[in-house]
Amino acid sequence: MSTRIPLFGLFLSLTLLASAKEQSIPSKVTAAKVFLRGAQVSRTAAAPVPAGGTTVIFTGLSEQLDPQSIQVNGKGGFSILSVNHRINYLSEPPKRKEIEELQARIKQYEHDRATERGLQQVWENEEQLLGKNTAISGQQSGITAAQLQAVNDYVRERMKAVKAGWQAQQEKLTAIQAEMDKLQQQLAQMQGGAPRPTSEVVVEIDAPEGTAASFTLAYFVPTAGWLPAYDLRARNTSGPIELGMKAEIVNNTGEAWDKVDLALSSGNPTLGGTMPQLTAWVLQQPYVLEVMAAGRGRKNKAYADAYSMEDAKMPAPEQPGTSRLDTFAPAITEVGNTVVYNTTTVEFTIDAPFSVPTDGLPHTVGVRTRSIPALYKHYCTPKLDKDAFLYARTTGWEDLDLLPGQANVFFEGTFVGRSFLDLSRPQDTLDISLGRDKGVTVERVKRKSTNDKGALSGKRTLDIGWDITVRNTKGTAVDLEVRDQYPLSPRSEIEVKLEDAGGARTDTRTGQLTWNMRLEPKGTKKLGFAYSVKHPKDMPVTVE
Repeated sequence: MSTRIPLFGLFLSLTLLASAKEQSIPSKVTAAKVFLRGAQVSRTAAAPVPAGGTTVIFTGLSEQLDPQSIQVNGKGGFSILSVNHRINYLSEPPKRKEIEELQARIKQYEHDRATERGLQQVWENEEQLLGKNTAISGQQSGITAAQLQAVNDYVRERMKAVKAGWQAQQEKLTAIQAEMDKLQQQLAQMQGGAPRPTSEVVVEIDAPEGTAASFTLAYFVPTAGWLPAYDLRARNTSGPIELGMKAEIVNNTGEAWDKVDLALSSGNPTLGGTMPQLTAWVLQQPYVLEVMAAGRGRKNKAYADAYSMEDAKMPAPEQPGTSRLDTFAPAITEVGNTVVYNTTTVEFTIDAPFSVPTDGLPHTVGVRTRSIPALYKHYCTPKLDKDAFLYARTTGWEDLDLLPGQANVFFEGTFVGRSFLDLSRPQDTLDISLGRDKGVTVERVKRKSTNDKGALSGKRTLDIGWDITVRNTKGTAVDLEVRDQYPLSPRSEIEVKLEDAGGARTDTRTGQLTWNMRLEPKGTKKLGFAYSVKHPKDMPVTVE
């Protein structure tokens, strides 16, 4: 039979509790469903239980488990009467596998060190023996000068070999000791933490007769989680973008997950499920709002200035498609998986058993790989940077059920930087920078300007122009977008006029000029624009 009872379920009478026999049953972590924050851990156990009442104790569990989340399922000829939780401060979790491995490696290095030190002593003994033989030879009579010279030559050559052999052994000993020091420091760090108590789940059962019992124990632990990350790979400018999704999993529960069934959920149980409610919103001191909006008024000028300063400190929101170059992250071997679409979450199931030690460090597992259609284009802003940048414009993101995360970007097998995939915004197009392309060159040169001082009007007029030359030195055609700008007037006394847009698409709100073109192999195109600025003579302005 199968029975199930939550933690807050039944309570036994004191008489039944007193008569129940205690039996500790070992259990093993078999599965973990990891949320963005937290994880649900599943354990299994099996043991024979006698007839009558028995107190079954599952020991060595995570201290951090949430008692309200405990679930126990049982199969066999028995009934579960109650489930309770307690902390055991006297026992510690089993020695971690990592510690045992470190200790074994240190022991091996100790053996190697003793061996190398023994060989070094052989060289030292030979050196002492050579010294004694030389002294004896010098004291004996009847030895000719030639014979003595031959002995000295032999001793000299052997001493060279002895010194070289001793030095070689010393270098090996130094290297072994360096490795031992690293391992011992790592071992001390892992063993240095204070002993952690463990949780125990106490289950009261009743069996009419002795039976074979099996249990499944599940509970939530907040000290785990995962973050999505991606590899974006473009092999050339004619194929799709290959998107490899991976997960960085952290386990700090105190329980090692050794070859468990792993699932990754987009849910976050720690956020809570209570729906927010709006309450009445009453504006306070409306004159302050007016001052902040209009920027005038004496009484509240200081308050308005402070508001403006704080507002200026806030960083501008990052626009979609912007790139952030950062450090390289290693590629991860992909594994198979399946995707389960629940009512409110998406769940990625890793098909192969996976291990995550309880070290609080990120461990990466591949989730899945998809091909994304892409169009490739070059982009440059010669006012800011004379290099042209290659980027890929991709579509179809809304159908992939992905989460925002960092992405490593590779082009033609070379790492070019990192980008952030902000997939939380409602968009189906994303621009991914693939780095600088030295095969497209851009030159921006200022034209000779004119200056009309306007003696009668009291205003000065400046005429400014720029010539832009773009060249494609590559053997293939490229699509290029060039952007520049002309200034906007900050006040009515200053007049700005775009005299010649040079065929660019203009945005009068931002002053931005955009040229889109196709450059044939070894092709060159010339662009240009001009604008004029009229301003009072006593009001200097920057016009470039």
